[in-house]
Amino acid sequence: MRENEASAVRASPNAFSLQAQAFRGLGIAAAAAAVLAYLGALGTGEAPLGLRLAYWAAVIMPGSFLGMGVSALVRSWGGLESRRLLEIALVALLVSLPHSFIVIVVSALFFGVEMITPMLVLQFWLAVLLITLVLTAINYLANADIQPRAPALQPAMALPDAAQPVPVQSAQPETAPAIPPLLAEKLPVNLRSARLLAIEAEDHYLRVHTDAGSNLVLMRMTDACALLDDAPGARVHRSWWVARAAVTSGGQRAGRMMLDLSSGLQVPVSRAMQQRLKGSGWFSQGS
Repeated sequence: MRENEASAVRASPNAFSLQAQAFRGLGIAAAAAAVLAYLGALGTGEAPLGLRLAYWAAVIMPGSFLGMGVSALVRSWGGLESRRLLEIALVALLVSLPHSFIVIVVSALFFGVEMITPMLVLQFWLAVLLITLVLTAINYLANADIQPRAPALQPAMALPDAAQPVPVQSAQPETAPAIPPLLAEKLPVNLRSARLLAIEAEDHYLRVHTDAGSNLVLMRMTDACALLDDAPGARVHRSWWVARAAVTSGGQRAGRMMLDLSSGLQVPVSRAMQQRLKGSGWFSQGS
């Protein structure tokens, strides 16, 4: 029996971090627009408050969406993972370049501008870069608590409505598989040589869970699974691929079969896969 997309998303206990970052980013952008409008920043103080609010919303919101996309791409690249200040500066720089032209157009529509000259473009760009740098830093600080990380291990007995966990047979491989090269190159440098524990679908991204932490990559689940054909593991759910060596126990929780991983993750198993996993010897007899 195949589960639909909605239930696959709801089933994941680690989902919605991208949505949380997006909502926080939009909230920060709205607050910034309100503050800049109230202060009459960059010479807008002579305009009525309502017009200032509309202007700054039209200026800040496109930059917020640009920032989300650029930030996701830079984090996926991972080249500045250990140099966060440089990563913030790079995101702000990349956002400010196209956003400056958006600001010029919006300014012309609201207030009119003189003849557009290289000096005028430079002035707009410097102002946009400064504001973008501040907002990017605020977003990084605000979202620090939902950046990819390895969850703390939670005892299975503490889970609500949890049946006694069934240990995985000791015949399982002792070491989790290496990350396939085509997948590893999308990860930050510090994760590329780690061992793969699981892959989780989050919207249009995949969260790659390793024994050294986790990170988002832009890839389809079907493509990632194709790279893992020979790896000791299985796609246990529409939204999850799991390395067999990472599984420590499993059991029914609130009417659903769940797997406990060595990292502390709890992974749902689809109905279609439950019997296949048991038949393949993932669990001890009687599970």
